[in-house]
Amino acid sequence: MNDRTLIININTFTGEYINLNLPVEFVKRIIDNNCFDFFYYREDAIDSEKLLNLIKDAFNYDLTGYIGEIKTVDNNHIELMIE
Repeated sequence: MNDRTLIININTFTGEYINLNLPVEFVKRIIDNNCFDFFYYREDAIDSEKLLNLIKDAFNYDLTGYIGEIKTVDNNHIELMIE
């Protein structure tokens, strides 16, 4: 399971689309180094620390597939999957 990938699809309210395909081992390191700052929103509606811990737990349990999605009040949409 070392070849798994975290897929992050981001659709912004301004029409931008970002698709990230990142190796799980790399994502674990950037979470540990607090580098996923796009999960921090000014509304504080999302507990980013809990979200990132959830992602790390999914890695540790070797889960794959759809993890979840985030929709913000200003129509940003973030979708998380592990393949």
